[in-house]
Amino acid sequence: MILIIGTGIVMLSSQVPLIRRISEYSVHIMLGILGFSLLSLVLGRTKIMFAGFACAAALCIFLKDASNNTLKLPKENTEAKLNVAHINLSNLTFEFSDLKSMLDEEKIDLVSFQELTPDWNIVLNDLLRADFPFSKSEVRIDPYGMALFSRLPFKTTDSFKSADKPNLKLTVEKEGKQFQVICSYLTPALDQKSIETASSQLTKIAAEIKKSEHPLIALGEYNMVYWTNEIREFRSDTKLTNSRRGLSDGNLRVPYDHIFFSEGLECTEFKEMKDEKQNYVGIMGTYQLSSEPQTLKSQLSLF
Repeated sequence: MILIIGTGIVMLSSQVPLIRRISEYSVHIMLGILGFSLLSLVLGRTKIMFAGFACAAALCIFLKDASNNTLKLPKENTEAKLNVAHINLSNLTFEFSDLKSMLDEEKIDLVSFQELTPDWNIVLNDLLRADFPFSKSEVRIDPYGMALFSRLPFKTTDSFKSADKPNLKLTVEKEGKQFQVICSYLTPALDQKSIETASSQLTKIAAEIKKSEHPLIALGEYNMVYWTNEIREFRSDTKLTNSRRGLSDGNLRVPYDHIFFSEGLECTEFKEMKDEKQNYVGIMGTYQLSSEPQTLKSQLSLF
């Protein structure tokens, strides 16, 4: 009974900050329950074993439903592709030149930086201006500073406020096709007030996304895991797809940064970026225009 009640609480991801914090470790909890169930099997406690397996399965289905649930990544086609990366500058612990090498190696077209301070703004402009000549930034002394650096020219650039926090919105063109990008940094959901603030930010971001007339990528530091009620409702409202197919990091790092993409796009690659010492740096993904008619894809998704 304790296993079932505990699983239910984690899946509901309550507004109570303590329970929310526990629910962020749902993957770890699922693995723990699975291990406990196997131990119960060895000890001959079959009822506990079956209850544990059922709870682990429920958590697995719950988490998979919140992630990208395609069984295989789409194959690359001949349509235009956009390589994007997202990096929180607080993660960087290595030489700045290594950052440029990493972006070049991954052939990144557009990179999002967050927690951009005046000092970081000078460093990034000196380091990246030659290869990423187009940029849009919001420099601040608090964690809400951000910038987008691009190898591709901007067709449009804009910014908007959500809960008095900045968001960047721009359009780039590649191979004659336009992609819209929205970069956001949500208030960390630490207590009831900050949870409400983050939810208000998501509502405003969703409204901007629904105005888009082009394939869209929304990325940033959302400061909550992708299986929270708020993110799931946000994705349902905007029809965005999660790039993550699960936790790829060997140490099961709790993911607060995300890249979501709209209908008309396919994610052919998504991975976490690490430095030579395997320290976490950020995330990157490759997004191509779909070659399938959307009506056909929608029909196939029903089966």
